[in-house]
Amino acid sequence: MPFSFADCHDPDWIHFGPLRVVVGNHIAPHEGSSAHPDRDAEIVTYVSAGIRTHGDDQSHEAGISAGEMQLIGAGSEGMVHSEENRHDVVEHNDQMWFIPDRAGTDFAYHERGFSPEEREGQFRCYVAPYTAEEAGADGPMPVNTDAYIYAGLFGAGDRTEHALADGRGAWIQVVEGEVDVAGVTLQSGDGAGITDTDALHFEFGTETEALLFDLGMDVPLLWT
Repeated sequence: MPFSFADCHDPDWIHFGPLRVVVGNHIAPHEGSSAHPDRDAEIVTYVSAGIRTHGDDQSHEAGISAGEMQLIGAGSEGMVHSEENRHDVVEHNDQMWFIPDRAGTDFAYHERGFSPEEREGQFRCYVAPYTAEEAGADGPMPVNTDAYIYAGLFGAGDRTEHALADGRGAWIQVVEGEVDVAGVTLQSGDGAGITDTDALHFEFGTETEALLFDLGMDVPLLWT
């Protein structure tokens, strides 16, 4: 968790653009978090191993498995939800919270998945801003802020690039593996924020699963 949140406070790391929280979770078999409220947050969960079962007071219950991503817009009125591992193997997920760019959002629930073959050697887009033309039923899940979210699987020696427009930043989060980017080497569990460049160049040192967030850095934020 690189940002100030809950009992952790670092004034230099309150948020990175609209990205407010990144936390890696390992949920033991038949464990999890009981029902609890959240509001005014865009909650994204990417599962890399096992199955995570979500339930909420808006009549959704679903098992999210490896390679799938869940997006919940908690909405301005809030929701109550639980997160459990109901199975016999450990579940691993990375959960991110994003700050909405406006008040008065409604509750929204989405799921999106790609097979390993569809993610191999590239970053696949799971989430796009609600204003983006490509967001929608057949495209990336629409999020209530300026964030594009990608996930990919890479082999040792793979290379890829990602263009970054003016005024945007990128956060790279390594789920497992190793990647060289912007002059640093990131390993399992590491993350880094990158700004002031027009392109990111990735080189993977081993089999790697990684997340990439392309973020508007100057968008209005509902809370900080």
